[in-house]
Amino acid sequence: MIDDLVPRLRFDGFDQSYKKKKIRSFCSVKSGSTPLRSNKEYFRNGYIPWVKTTDLNNSLINDTEEKVTDLALKETSLKVQPVGSVLVAMYGGFKQIGRTGLLKEPSATNQALSVLNPRKDEVHSEYLQHYLNAQISRWRRFAASSRKDPNITSFDVGSFPVLFCSLEEQQKVADFLTSIDTKISQLTEKHRLFKEYKKGVMQQIFNQQIRFKDEDGNAFPEWKEYALKEILLLQSDSLKMGDEEIYELITVKRGFGGVKSRGHFKGKDVLVKNQFTIHENEFVISKRQIVHGACGLVPSELDGAIVSNEYNVFRPVEELLDIEYFNRFTAIPFMRRAFFTNSDGVHIEKLLFKTQGWLKTKVHLPCLEEQQKITHFLQAIDVKIKAIAEQVEQTKQFKKGLLQQMFV
Repeated sequence: MIDDLVPRLRFDGFDQSYKKKKIRSFCSVKSGSTPLRSNKEYFRNGYIPWVKTTDLNNSLINDTEEKVTDLALKETSLKVQPVGSVLVAMYGGFKQIGRTGLLKEPSATNQALSVLNPRKDEVHSEYLQHYLNAQISRWRRFAASSRKDPNITSFDVGSFPVLFCSLEEQQKVADFLTSIDTKISQLTEKHRLFKEYKKGVMQQIFNQQIRFKDEDGNAFPEWKEYALKEILLLQSDSLKMGDEEIYELITVKRGFGGVKSRGHFKGKDVLVKNQFTIHENEFVISKRQIVHGACGLVPSELDGAIVSNEYNVFRPVEELLDIEYFNRFTAIPFMRRAFFTNSDGVHIEKLLFKTQGWLKTKVHLPCLEEQQKITHFLQAIDVKIKAIAEQVEQTKQFKKGLLQQMFV
């Protein structure tokens, strides 16, 4: 037995040597094509799955973004590949190279994919896919070093070496790793459903379809209408920077991604000199990015950081507004529209926020106690969503560790 061809982790009862062969020695290696897009009849009412790089998920291919017709098969070089075919992305962007898919139903493919059909007396398709998934970093290193464009070719795929054991052990390995993939898929779907649940609940809460009660079970007062300028205070804590002083700058991520650090800089290295100090739980809006959801609360670790006059900074009128509540409220469709309608410009990437116009926006607001109830309720959902996301990541890391030990 050759030690370097034996993985560190094996199932009990198996001690045969592993074989090392190039893919083309035990697989047919094919590729597909793209039907002429100008011929709508090749796609209209299509029912035959047509797999592209973006459909690959390193697992089973359950569905495809596009489907083709019988006419496309008849009049082009497209071929339907059988169930169990292993697909490998050859190009489509550096992050796509080496991604795999396993056909669950007969499907056609485009030319960006290699289609591998292993001989059934040598290699199980599921084992081959898991092995290739474990080698994805090798694909990318090869693509980056072998040519100017980060792509691989069907020749590269056919030349790729694979280590494999007996069919019985392959099946054991594949079944075990597939069970982990199933767990990851279940957790991922659970995460998606909780996020959808939160989205639906938020819509009902802010539309007043769901109301909360106080500690004694009594209804809270009816919501009142306010202009934003009545519940938010625009801040201007200006700062005179020293050239040798160190300052932490922030940025606000799109998609309601929150306030993040840009790093620490000496005053002389900060190009925009008109800066303001921000404090924990102040609400920050990027004037040039707010239509993309660039707003959020200042976290405790960024208290004392600075921003330029490209940002608006607000504090709440504390007897009327819970700022955590407002942070969530800004993500609803009504507020997104208000951000957009109060921005000027001719291009979506060059709009500038009209602060004073936005502050005239009228909103309906529950009393402070109900705001806090709502916030605590949504925070509990967030905790659950975060816990599931951590489970997904932990399971992925567990699988990654296994792959490193089960495949040489």
